[in-house]
Amino acid sequence: MKLKILILIFCMILTSNCGFKLSNVQNNYNISEFNTKGDKRINYKLKNKILNSSKKENENLILVNINTKKEKNIKEKNIGNEITKYEIIITSNIEFKKITDNNFNTFTVIEKGDYTISKRYSDTLSNEKSLINTLVNDLSDEIIQNLSLRLNDL
Repeated sequence: MKLKILILIFCMILTSNCGFKLSNVQNNYNISEFNTKGDKRINYKLKNKILNSSKKENENLILVNINTKKEKNIKEKNIGNEITKYEIIITSNIEFKKITDNNFNTFTVIEKGDYTISKRYSDTLSNEKSLINTLVNDLSDEIIQNLSLRLNDL
């Protein structure tokens, strides 16, 4: 009986909450100017998503510069030396400047993914396009989170 109680107490201690809380990061910035370099299609999607996250009524005005580079590499080949998989790497260098304090900060965000080659070329293009959309969404989420965290630190 005592052993069952000890085991029950031990299990309750192991499964109890450790007190970890997710930080509630809020977007406390307003982007006054947004400059981009690199891949136009990726930058257009990044710009739209990041501008949607900024709050117009906020007084923290920032200037954002993004330089994006997309690399497409061969990941796998089959026995007949035909390409079966490609890997796409999107690298974004973000520079932002808080206008009121003249604080300047930079960070880099990298996203990777791969897609398979289909028998039809249109399916291959569709696979590539959907992968790029997924990578850009992940990239923009990470950029928004980094901007919020770094502006809270300043």
